[in-house]
Amino acid sequence: MSFLKPVITPLLSACTVLALAACSAQTESNADKPSTVERDIMSAEGAILGTLTLKDLGMGGTSVSISVSGISEGPHAMHFHEYGKCDAPDFKSAGGHYNPTNRSHGKMVADGPHAGDMMNIDVGADLKGEMQIVNERVSLYANHDLPAIFDEDGTALILHEKADDYKSQPTGAAGGRIGCAVLTR
Repeated sequence: MSFLKPVITPLLSACTVLALAACSAQTESNADKPSTVERDIMSAEGAILGTLTLKDLGMGGTSVSISVSGISEGPHAMHFHEYGKCDAPDFKSAGGHYNPTNRSHGKMVADGPHAGDMMNIDVGADLKGEMQIVNERVSLYANHDLPAIFDEDGTALILHEKADDYKSQPTGAAGGRIGCAVLTR
């Protein structure tokens, strides 16, 4: 066995160097990706309706904080949509709900919800609303075996004119799209 030592020792050293280089490359590639992202939510007319803040929670998903003003009183649905596009006047360029796991819409159906489905935000009589939730079904960058918000074509957060009923297919009867935030790298 001592005759293998001259071969094994350099081989182990080379493997160690390669492993460290791989770890270093992984760290460097993640270093340029922020763990917290903030975007404006825009109306079709170009006015800022509020802000969206996303924070990577690791295996716990993504923290979603939203603050809006100047929209009608009452509950409003908000969902992540398929594409990082917010073309006025109707934001249809954002596509349908973000649904990479091919599930049904809504938390009140047996095979739901979509990855992009979230709770309604309540807007008060002062026409302002704030909410913070955790979406456990998405990550920012496809970490932790969760689909990525910042995938190749991005996604968008869409704010709807009505509440999501959490069961109607495919959109929760949430009405038109009144606000949009582009989520691209």
